[in-house]
Amino acid sequence: MKHRAELSTTLQQLSEKARTATEEIGRLKQMHDNLNNSCNDFKSNLCIQIDALIEQLQTRKEQLMRHVDEEKDHKKQILREQISRCTAKLSRTTGLIQFCIEALKEPDAATYLQVNNG
Repeated sequence: MKHRAELSTTLQQLSEKARTATEEIGRLKQMHDNLNNSCNDFKSNLCIQIDALIEQLQTRKEQLMRHVDEEKDHKKQILREQISRCTAKLSRTTGLIQFCIEALKEPDAATYLQVNNG
């Protein structure tokens, strides 16, 4: 009878440990599910934030590209204007050089200059 009582006590203790282990397994499974859900939520939020950053970077890239093109066009216009002014000055200078060469060819340069100016 004593053995039965000890066996019964041992079985009750073992049963209690099994119940406790079952509860612990349940908690661990819940933690596992919570971990999966938390990680999925984190990944989702991270993806949204990264996509937003990529969109902001793309927008900024487009703005900078437009700015570079506008600056290029502006500088090209300035260069065209400078080329035009320099070409006009060069043309006038070349004309003056030709006039001076012709004046130097004349025996009476002063008369030549008066005739061509008058």
